[in-house]
Amino acid sequence: MQRFRFGLYDLQGVALALEFNKLVEQLQKMGRMIHEIDFDVSDRLDIAIQRFEAACDLDFIHERIEMVRRPDVSGYRGAAPLDAPFHERICDIFPLPEIPDSATIIAADGSQIYPNEQWRMPYYLTNVGLFVYHHGDERTPEQINLPKLVYHPDHVRDKSKRVLSSRTIDAMRTVREMHELGNVAWNMRDEARPLIALYDNHLMFWANTDVTGHVELMKKYWGGLVHLHDAGALLGGYVDNPVRSKMVIRLLNLLNLSEEDIKGNDLGFGDMEGLKDLDLFNVLLGPGDRSALMVQNSPRNLLYKKRGVNYEIACFYVKVSSGYQNAIARVDIPMWVARDRQKVDQLHALIYSQSAMQGRNPYPYVLTRADELAVVTGKDKMKLEEMIRLEWRLNQPDIDPLVISAKNFGKRVARSQKRLHEL
Repeated sequence: MQRFRFGLYDLQGVALALEFNKLVEQLQKMGRMIHEIDFDVSDRLDIAIQRFEAACDLDFIHERIEMVRRPDVSGYRGAAPLDAPFHERICDIFPLPEIPDSATIIAADGSQIYPNEQWRMPYYLTNVGLFVYHHGDERTPEQINLPKLVYHPDHVRDKSKRVLSSRTIDAMRTVREMHELGNVAWNMRDEARPLIALYDNHLMFWANTDVTGHVELMKKYWGGLVHLHDAGALLGGYVDNPVRSKMVIRLLNLLNLSEEDIKGNDLGFGDMEGLKDLDLFNVLLGPGDRSALMVQNSPRNLLYKKRGVNYEIACFYVKVSSGYQNAIARVDIPMWVARDRQKVDQLHALIYSQSAMQGRNPYPYVLTRADELAVVTGKDKMKLEEMIRLEWRLNQPDIDPLVISAKNFGKRVARSQKRLHEL
């Protein structure tokens, strides 16, 4: 990196706003802190493994779950077994089942462009990409791209006439993803079975009150689940690298508490603080193995269950492998899948099979392709803006569609890419 009079530049001559030389001392302090912190969790992991291996008494576990569901106890957001007769012992590990000879696998993903107040007619765009893979068949996979441009003022602004928030657009995109996944699954219902529908995220979506139209969005999302159920699809929400998931650790702590401790305890992680479910299952699962089925004990999941017994969300952990690398994933499944062992086995096997198709990267092939179809790049956005400007020139030639303040224009110029040119 070279130091010039007017700032820092990288080796290609592109200006850098951040003066990294002023961060050297701060980074050194950060390094000293990294050196001092103990990141070793092996002692806590040993405790968790011992408790996991002892978590085989389903009657005792169900008793504890009923205890924390009483009105005088609150705050437990950990795992719970499924109800009998569909429950599985928490301590059990399930090996890779036989991979089906044929299947139809659909994956969905989405992206968006958020509305910009500086446009005279603000708009937003959601794009859903779907990829259909015919497992065991030589047919070419099918690619579906469904962009939706919304520009009417009644649909781009809320009741206070403000443009819709990014959280609202994100929620709308999520609902569209599930809706379109349901549509494609329905259209594919006569194709080879099992019919697998993979979604790139957790399934327990929730639109909070700060999301415009949150009630209607939840109804539409649940409608998408119903459509998938009616199509006979085996729905799986694939959560790659689930670093935030700690519900099994919470359960293991709960099983170690006395009844008196449960009433006065925060029902957190106890002496396993800092552990994640990922840490535990990375040790316990071999390539292809999955954990027992479980549900998260939460008010949100209870609301899903109240929509219908088939719509409560269960999950399992699985160790996928490319043959070179392994990875832990959490797979969310609705109860219409979880209560059928054959369906669980088919979904388990096909997710593992898909994750071995991308060289060294242990991730489902269909989800990678759906992401490629869905993503809206910066170049895509620039091209769309060009097309919008053309429509303005054709219909309102005397009006500039984009009103940029002097401040923002200055920022745009200052932040544009600069290069040095030698004379």
